[in-house]
Amino acid sequence: MSFTLMIFLLAFLPAYLIFHTLVPSTRGKNIVLLVFSCLFYAYGGIPCLLLLLADALLGFQAGRLLEKTHHKRYLVLPIIVWLGLLGVFKYAGFFGKNIGALFGDPLMVHLALPMGISFYTFKLISYLADVWQDRCPAEKSPLSFLCYVTTFHQVLQGPIVRYPDMREALHERTVNREAMISGLVRFSTGLFKKAVLADYCGTLADTLLPLDGSIGTVPKAGLWIGSVLFTMQIYLDFSAYSDMAIALGTMSGFTCPENFNYPYAAVSVKDFWRRWHISLSSFFRDYVYFPLGGSRVSPVRTVLNLLIVWLLTGFWHGADWNFILWGLYYFAFVVLENFIRKRKLQQADASVRDLAGKTPSAGAASAPSRSTVARILKEFPARLYTLFVVNLGWVIFRFTDFKELGTVLSGLFTGAAAGGTSAFVGMTVKNNIFFLLFALLCCSPLFLRLGQAIRKRYEAGRLSAGAWYGLRLALTLLCFVLALTAIAGSTFRPFLYNTF
Repeated sequence: MSFTLMIFLLAFLPAYLIFHTLVPSTRGKNIVLLVFSCLFYAYGGIPCLLLLLADALLGFQAGRLLEKTHHKRYLVLPIIVWLGLLGVFKYAGFFGKNIGALFGDPLMVHLALPMGISFYTFKLISYLADVWQDRCPAEKSPLSFLCYVTTFHQVLQGPIVRYPDMREALHERTVNREAMISGLVRFSTGLFKKAVLADYCGTLADTLLPLDGSIGTVPKAGLWIGSVLFTMQIYLDFSAYSDMAIALGTMSGFTCPENFNYPYAAVSVKDFWRRWHISLSSFFRDYVYFPLGGSRVSPVRTVLNLLIVWLLTGFWHGADWNFILWGLYYFAFVVLENFIRKRKLQQADASVRDLAGKTPSAGAASAPSRSTVARILKEFPARLYTLFVVNLGWVIFRFTDFKELGTVLSGLFTGAAAGGTSAFVGMTVKNNIFFLLFALLCCSPLFLRLGQAIRKRYEAGRLSAGAWYGLRLALTLLCFVLALTAIAGSTFRPFLYNTF
């Protein structure tokens, strides 16, 4: 089941919110959450639900034994089981195809991927690791633990919420009016981002950056515009699901960590990964990179640790060679940025030593602080560099066929076989110019800043409560209606879309 299905929006979600709100006790709310989460998984197939419950019960029992005995086998063996299941369902086809190809007879293995297995596997691993490292006690209630693992809020695209972040709310929580309103506003705006913006960006990207083998017929301008459209689509899509998941958590009494922090405003590749899919980045940092020694080891070992992390990051995103290449691509830029940063620090230390002992003149004044405009201008080249690297990275991410990927890269940098541009590309951009501008703004923090400014006026008493809640209600209804219209009608165009 998806958050954008009509059955979810018009039946499942209202029923869940009504029952969850009406039940007064936390235990009752947990029962409601577990029942609806099981129904959510069962929609994707009863075997998916049974696998999830079996994994969860294994994690519950292993956590209790791990806390009681502190024996490492209760940490290692469940992780081997979970990673083995993930490997079989997600990567059996990849390994079968490539191992078979070595012997001239590719083995085609097709297994249906259980819904959410990548996310709940990482949740279970993080739970046992936290119990092992005494970051939290093992959960004593099977009901609370099953709620943590199975909650339908985080099944599709995260965030990967760790048990300590949910533990308190699993045992005692209430949902007040403000939390419900905030959750509804955020859910509706996330739904709008997905159903209206991301999906239409995807439609345009499929036209200008096609996956059907016709990529050689697209001119250079079309390839670049198509790559930007896909860059917008993948952010709007992923962040929209995170918005909806966090909103559902808010309406259920949970405080979920932010998963995206406007990554296209980053000033470096490293900064981009601090902002993109934050829960996944922090998982690999805390449970892979740090245990390997992080940067507290020799430079060569640090590079090796980064290589392992980025190989795993790429492979986690998909079972194909282009995802591994995508991970190595970011590994190279992170290592390069680390090297440049260390050189700059060494040069700065040398400058400080050269100035040691020198006393500034009596009339010297400290340099004035930079204005916001000056800071933006100074950061512009870094932001442009980061956007270029990230945009090219998404091209690698998109094409699993290396022949098509080579055609695209060649067309982007040396000229496409179809020429520089075409009337079709020009007309596509012209017909969608307002939509494109609006989608670009939604990838920036502009509307967040606007919302924060309005909230400050309300908190300062310069905006009435009626106006404040009226604006939020209007935004919720507008986004929800537009999203429903987009989902229901294949001919819908966003309200800023204009055909000339």
